[in-house]
Amino acid sequence: MLLPQEVTSVPFPAGAARTECRGRYFWIWLDKAALGQNSWRYGVFNNLGQLIPVTEQVASQCGFTSDTDLHGNPEIRVSFLACSVKNLFDQEFSLELQVEISSPTSLAVAYDVSMSCPLGAPWSPREIVCEENYMEVSVRRAVPGIESEALNEDWMAVWPVARGAINQVWQVVFHFQNGSLQNMMATEAHALGYGVNTTATRVLFRTPYGTQQTETSKVQGLEVEVARATVFYKQAWMILMVDTAVACPINPPVLTASTLSWVTPRIMPSLVKFPDQYRDEAIEMGLDGRVVDEATVARNGYTFLTDANFISISVPIGASGGLTQSDVIGNSYGTRYSIKLLLDRRWKGDESDRTRHRSLKTIRTTFAPHTPVLINNTVPERGYFDVVLGNFLPDVELVTVVIGGKPLTPKELESRGGKLAEVPNPNGTRAFLLMVPFDDPLVPQEYLRDNIRRYTLPLVYTLNLIPKNKPFIYPAIIECEVPDVVLPTVEGFCEEGRIGLAMTHGNLDRYWVPYIGNLRLTAEFAASQNYTVQDDGSRFYLSVPLLAAGLAYEDISLQGLTTRLDFNLRDNKTLAAVVTFPVSCIFPTGKLLVCFPNGTMAATVLHLDTKPALDPRRTHLRDENCGPVSADESKALFSFPITTCGTTQRFEDNYLVYENEVTFKRQLIPEAKPVITRDSQYSLTLRCRYPLNETLRVWAQRLPGGVVTPVPYAPGARDPLAAYRRGRSMDGYVSFQMASHVLAGAAEPVRFWFPVLGMAVFGVAVLVGTIA
Repeated sequence: MLLPQEVTSVPFPAGAARTECRGRYFWIWLDKAALGQNSWRYGVFNNLGQLIPVTEQVASQCGFTSDTDLHGNPEIRVSFLACSVKNLFDQEFSLELQVEISSPTSLAVAYDVSMSCPLGAPWSPREIVCEENYMEVSVRRAVPGIESEALNEDWMAVWPVARGAINQVWQVVFHFQNGSLQNMMATEAHALGYGVNTTATRVLFRTPYGTQQTETSKVQGLEVEVARATVFYKQAWMILMVDTAVACPINPPVLTASTLSWVTPRIMPSLVKFPDQYRDEAIEMGLDGRVVDEATVARNGYTFLTDANFISISVPIGASGGLTQSDVIGNSYGTRYSIKLLLDRRWKGDESDRTRHRSLKTIRTTFAPHTPVLINNTVPERGYFDVVLGNFLPDVELVTVVIGGKPLTPKELESRGGKLAEVPNPNGTRAFLLMVPFDDPLVPQEYLRDNIRRYTLPLVYTLNLIPKNKPFIYPAIIECEVPDVVLPTVEGFCEEGRIGLAMTHGNLDRYWVPYIGNLRLTAEFAASQNYTVQDDGSRFYLSVPLLAAGLAYEDISLQGLTTRLDFNLRDNKTLAAVVTFPVSCIFPTGKLLVCFPNGTMAATVLHLDTKPALDPRRTHLRDENCGPVSADESKALFSFPITTCGTTQRFEDNYLVYENEVTFKRQLIPEAKPVITRDSQYSLTLRCRYPLNETLRVWAQRLPGGVVTPVPYAPGARDPLAAYRRGRSMDGYVSFQMASHVLAGAAEPVRFWFPVLGMAVFGVAVLVGTIA
């Protein structure tokens, strides 16, 4: 098949292709960078100037091999005895190739490659090549060439025209291990994918691996693929037979974590008729099709051994001569090692057996994970993080480092006082050095204890493989504890009607937030409670009025009201209390009424509230049994739960108002018919207002002589009685459950008992309804 005529042919640009004559081969390399993402294919010109596309089948039949070199550049190897190679007496060889490069968006462009190579070392009587995709044997001959009458247009499109006389016939006989034979004409062998040819001085047989006529045998426990073929030429007066048997080791290499080994049999019986006469003339190893000397073998750390049965080559993974490349699978970094080995042997059997046997073996290891190592070289006294991430091959580049969620390039990090640099290692790998100051805003700081704080460096490295463009990330967290904390100092004060503190800032205050007890000290809260807050960056001032929200009342007595301001600094993320500064003050009671959040009311009564003065010790609440908890001749102190001592309650807007009053038991005379007293009439109303923070609607169904169980009512529910029982908490002070039974007759009122856990219920509205 000819290429389309619109494909124009031009020479390769400089540097886009490279050629070399090496070891009975034409070698052609294409530059992968110049090729880019474009696709390519190639063909060969025959002696008629026709371009024959080289497919996989043509390649194995005609002596072409396409692969990549260790660096990923496309590589083409062509045997000197390949189809369409111009052969001048088996001494000079010429090749004309065409490489077509095409992209989805443009027309294909064809590039011509012309090469000429001399033979080099003289031919051995028999030469065998074990290539990656075919086996080839050529034997010296002194017989005529293949007949020309078998040639036609299809034949010319695939095979070069062999020189030979008319009316001569070449045939091939395959021998099998079971003793059977298979005979066919050379043209029939060609149709099956075999290459049979003659040159000026040699007979050639080439076979792909794994055909119906090849067999696999075991030699010293190793697999060898064998094609036992005899090519013969027949004339009326003679028969010329040429043994073209070929055998190649096909056992896979042995891989360990540190070494790869390739072992082949020393003697292959199908090639050596008289093993007792076998003698090695040379056994050499090579790289990339070129033999290397013993000094290179030793310098690279290879092990090259031969004994009576085996020839073995062992290579440390990562050794020179091969190539280690990075790879990424599932965000895991690792490497693969590749090497192209050559085993070049020459032996002598009987007087007629002089053989050169060459095997080319490309070995690529499987993916070997390599977890990057992060070394922490941080010294606390230096004031910065010092970490090194490694070790990577040169094909790994560092794209960015994310610190505290912010991606930074080396220049950006440098502008912040840090450093990001590449550090080369003696073995050719490299690491990445990162330095970040402790005081960088992206470095979180946490107070631990005493003067110790922890600096945390949250890292995410983004790396990329070039030119594969395979990104991967490596997260890490580095911590360093440093004794450099300066804690804030606080001085409390007590003023008339106010309690407060003055604080000198430490060096961690920006990571802490102020609280008054469990209340966050915000500007809005401070304004609502008439707090005075001042902060100039170095000193913080807080003054809180007596009885404002946030204060704690430790004790109330005739001597005074003990009030505590619990000022604390909390971590701005966890809200855990870091530093606590309590300030306590005792304020004179005087005239005082305190409505405590736990449902307790406290008030003082002074003897000077009336004229003439009363005796505070004789005062009481509505319930005369509720007298002062403490009293003397000048004042009395009352403290009682708001649900006792005759306290009344009523709704007022969104508040529940509790009310009681202090009265004075006057002394009247005569006692039998009191009409005279010197005591003043006295009544002091005590009132507390609590906001309604919960409304509970309870519905009950009256059953004759039965038991009614109240349940919370869900507004909008079709069946209020189907609502679930549930417990509620009221600002942390009161807990209650709806679990009591209500006893009621048909004509009786419905009464409810609410079992309250803990303290009395206040600030709760109970709306009662009935269901018929």
